[in-house]
Amino acid sequence: MFPQENFQNKDSKSLATACAIVGLAGGIYLLFGFWFLMLAAATGSDFLTSIVLVFGYLVRLAVLVLGIVGAVTFKGALSPVKSAPSVLLIVGGAISFIPLLGWIGGIVAIIGGALYLASLKNFNQTPQAPQNPQNPFMR
Repeated sequence: MFPQENFQNKDSKSLATACAIVGLAGGIYLLFGFWFLMLAAATGSDFLTSIVLVFGYLVRLAVLVLGIVGAVTFKGALSPVKSAPSVLLIVGGAISFIPLLGWIGGIVAIIGGALYLASLKNFNQTPQAPQNPQNPFMR
């Protein structure tokens, strides 16, 4: 009735940790990325400005891709990570590609990363299938 997926392996916990770190650090960078770009442009160095711009796009892409990978990996009733962190990373990464709205995507990515970080404690618990409320002995 319920998928018998095992999320207790080290790879899924490390993926959730990577999603949490990229969500938090990438969200903070996206929150202040506009100012980093303005400071780089104020130096007058085209090379530094292009490096900051490319790094910003790579961070946006990493937030979006890790949100998608997390949504595909952590699906199912017994998953230790619910769907909200993945959805928030996807939405935050997508919004950050819209010009002048990168800071909003950064805030959403920070929230998604914090939810991933909060769900790391669920990896040490054994998953329990939800029980039928009419018959508690039937799974």
